[in-house]
Parts: sequence; C-alpha cells; structure tokens
Amino acid sequence: MKLDPEEIEAMAGAVAGKLRGAAENGKIAPRLLSVDQGSEYLSRSAHATRHLIKAGKLHVVKIDGRIFLDIRDLDRIIEKSKQVAI
Repeated sequence: MKLDPEEIEAMAGAVAGKLRGAAENGKIAPRLLSVDQGSEYLSRSAHATRHLIKAGKLHVVKIDGRIFLDIRDLDRIIEKSKQVAI
C-alpha cells in the first residue's frame, strides 16, 4: 500500500494532535472506548453503533466479557465514509 504525501501529512497531524492532547492532560488518551463512548465519538446513537457492529461493519474488542471499540477502527470507518460531494 502506497500513501501519497497528503495522506502521510494527515496521519502525521492526527498523531501529533493525539500526542499534544496527552502531554497537555498529563495522561494518555484511551485507545479502547465503551460502546456509548464510541457512539459519541461517531456522533451516532448507541443503537446505530450496535447496528454497525451486528452488520459486521465495526469490529469489537472483548476483554473479560466486556465489549470495547478500538478508536482506530472508529477512525477507519469515518475515513471510509468520507465523500467528495453529497
């Protein structure tokens, strides 16, 4: 997979923003979010987020029976959903 310079710059900016946020708060931002937190991140209802999970469009991380969403997967679904025009 080859990335163009704009994609690399966008990824670098995202990483820098996360690092800045972590440094300012004195703690690292969590990578795993609850379904409710992930829903808020996506600006969707928890019901709509669960629908994405059941449809296989959004993967989950299960730890000790609890379900989490990986923020990288949330970012990926946002990027895949982008459109040039409506």
